[in-house]
Amino acid sequence: MLKITIGFIIGLFVSMIGFALLAVFDIQINLTVITNMIIAAATVVATFIHLDSQSKARKDRVWDMNKAVLLDLAHALSDAIEATENELHNLWGGDGQVETKRYAFSNIKDKIDYAINVYKPLMDKDLINSISKHNKTNKETTLEVSQHGLDREDAYEIMLKEHKELYGKVLMFISKISGVKYT
Repeated sequence: MLKITIGFIIGLFVSMIGFALLAVFDIQINLTVITNMIIAAATVVATFIHLDSQSKARKDRVWDMNKAVLLDLAHALSDAIEATENELHNLWGGDGQVETKRYAFSNIKDKIDYAINVYKPLMDKDLINSISKHNKTNKETTLEVSQHGLDREDAYEIMLKEHKELYGKVLMFISKISGVKYT
């Protein structure tokens, strides 16, 4: 809508200047001049329409290539967030034990490895950096727990923060390339 408004204002401004110049220089307009002006304007409009459709087609191709891996990654992150929150709930001794989806942790690792190793050239550089950061933090946290005695609760809190951060970035990227607004 903004582009249409700006285009209308610019077109109005150019036409006012054009008519003022015609009046100042006392130029006569005949049917041939009007026809040529209409053809030129139609050519400019057709060029803009073509460029816009090429841009949208490119975005659609990028979305089609990345759709499956991104949706799978978002779902795996959602499961990992839920499983991590359940594990924290169980550690804190809340209202009864909550069953955790144990596969969520291996699933997120598989999806992240797949995104990094297979889809890296097809994704946004910032998203790949975020995925790599998440992967690095996961490895460091696992090492800290197994070798340096990091408390499991602290490890779950670190990973919950990382899962949520990456989940938000994945959703924003999905929103950007799919053309759907994410709020």
